[in-house]
Amino acid sequence: MAGQPFFSNVAEGARVANGLNPSLTIFEGSGAALPPVATDACLCVAGANQPREYVTGYLGAYRLLLGDVVVLTMAEEPLVSVEEVRSLVSEVQDLHPGVPVVPLVFRPRVMEPVAGRRVAFFSTAPPVMEPVLSRYLEERWGCRVVLFSTHLSNRRLLREDLDQPAMRGVEVVLTEIKAAAIDVVAETAERKGLPVVFLDNDPVEVFPAREGALRDACGLLAELAVRRWRQG
Repeated sequence: MAGQPFFSNVAEGARVANGLNPSLTIFEGSGAALPPVATDACLCVAGANQPREYVTGYLGAYRLLLGDVVVLTMAEEPLVSVEEVRSLVSEVQDLHPGVPVVPLVFRPRVMEPVAGRRVAFFSTAPPVMEPVLSRYLEERWGCRVVLFSTHLSNRRLLREDLDQPAMRGVEVVLTEIKAAAIDVVAETAERKGLPVVFLDNDPVEVFPAREGALRDACGLLAELAVRRWRQG
C-alpha cells in the first residue's frame, strides 16, 4: 500500500548502473510504485486534478514527506481552477514545510516539422483538454488538427479512431511515445502510407510557480543527491 512493488528488477538495474560509475542515476516509479532502492534525493509528482485527499491524505502524505521537491501536474483549467491549485500548494507546504512545490502543465513538442500539414494527434490526455492542446499545436507548430484521439491507452477505442472518416484527410500522424503508440498507431499509419512524427510533452510552469522554477528545483535535487552521497 505504501508503494512497494511485488516484483521488480530495479535493484538489479541499480547494480548495473553503479558499475558504470555514473555522475548521477535517476530511478522512476510508475504510478503508485516506489523504486525499491535507496536514493539520495526524491522528486514527488502528483496530479493537481486528483481529489485532494488522494494527494495529501491516505498514504499521499507519506509520499509528500519523502519528496525533496513536489511537482503538481495538470494544474490548469478546465481540470482544476487557479484557486484550487493555490490551495493545494499551501496544503502540501503545511504538511511538509519548506519543500519546493512547482505547479505545471504539459505542452506537446513535435520532433519534426509539421507546419502546413493536416494531422491526427494521438494522446493519453483527458478528453476535456482537446481544445487546449489542439489550439496549442496549431498556433505553436503551424499544423491543422483534423482528428484528436485521447485513446492511446485503450486499444479498442484507438483502432476505432484510426478508422474514422477524418483519417482520410490526414497527412501526418502525431503520437506520444507510450501505451499503444507503436503496436497500433505507428503500424496502422504505416499500412495507410502515412508518416508518423513523435512528440514529447514539455513541462511549463504555471501560477503560483515562476518561470524557471522547475529547472531550479531539478538543480536542487541534483545538489542534494551529490551532497548526501558524499556524506554517506
